[in-house]
Amino acid sequence: MNRLFTILICVFLAGCSITAGQPRNEAQIDVKWPIYKIEKDKKFMYLLGTIHIGKEEMYPFPKKIEQALKESKYLVTETDATGLMDGDYQQSVNKGMYFLKEDESLNDFLSKDAQAILKQRAKEYGLDYQSLQKYQFWFVMSLFLNAGIDELSVNYGVDQKITDLSDTYYLTTIYLETPKYQIEAMQKVYTENDADKVIKQLPSLKESQRQLSQLYTDYIQGKLTKQIELPEDDFDKKQNKILVEDRNKKWVEKFESYIRSGDIYFAAVGVGHLEGENGILAYFKKNGYEVKKIIE
Repeated sequence: MNRLFTILICVFLAGCSITAGQPRNEAQIDVKWPIYKIEKDKKFMYLLGTIHIGKEEMYPFPKKIEQALKESKYLVTETDATGLMDGDYQQSVNKGMYFLKEDESLNDFLSKDAQAILKQRAKEYGLDYQSLQKYQFWFVMSLFLNAGIDELSVNYGVDQKITDLSDTYYLTTIYLETPKYQIEAMQKVYTENDADKVIKQLPSLKESQRQLSQLYTDYIQGKLTKQIELPEDDFDKKQNKILVEDRNKKWVEKFESYIRSGDIYFAAVGVGHLEGENGILAYFKKNGYEVKKIIE
């Protein structure tokens, strides 16, 4: 359960721009970028593992990443995160996806101990305890996740910055999933029946920020892809299957079709999807693709 925020950050935290003609300075830090070329039968795509938070000092991207984008026709990302805030989309969403039934409150699913922890954590994170009572548990978790961000910013998240840069090269953007699909995945993981157990494991704001900082440090040092741990309990296993493994299976089918097309695609997905025996890179290696890291 202590992997809770790490998995959520790697998978679902949504996330300035580099404009054409702007002088290209060097990044202040040396990021060990997880960028790969996936090739078979002389056809290929690029795959970049991302993190959804970051700092300005990580950019600009190195020339090899810029060159890969210039070669590409399409940018592939997980979902249209900005679409979640679009008025038309908001109006189209069934409110039942966010709110509990009128005669329910979140505390109905929590023990007295969990209620006390939720109240304390809400105060630490600057969230209104009473307002949380009307929301489904998955949405409560997303509110805590976003409130936990401190000096790290989604504006400097790798997925956000690669999207900004791709716009300068006029790439067409393709999304692997709809926002609705991601919400439904979160609903499957963070059910009200799991709320009591998960709330009791919810880290303090200080610990959450420490985890975020460690996640950032591990990413820039190239350690995240080497630290994939096996799920610890039944909840972790369910979380990992729904948020990582099941989505990986759908994505690799699309990636293979992109490669077969002969066009060049540049895919940017959470780095947590790349490694492990059920990771995207393992799938490609098992199925006869050459997987080459282009920045060592």
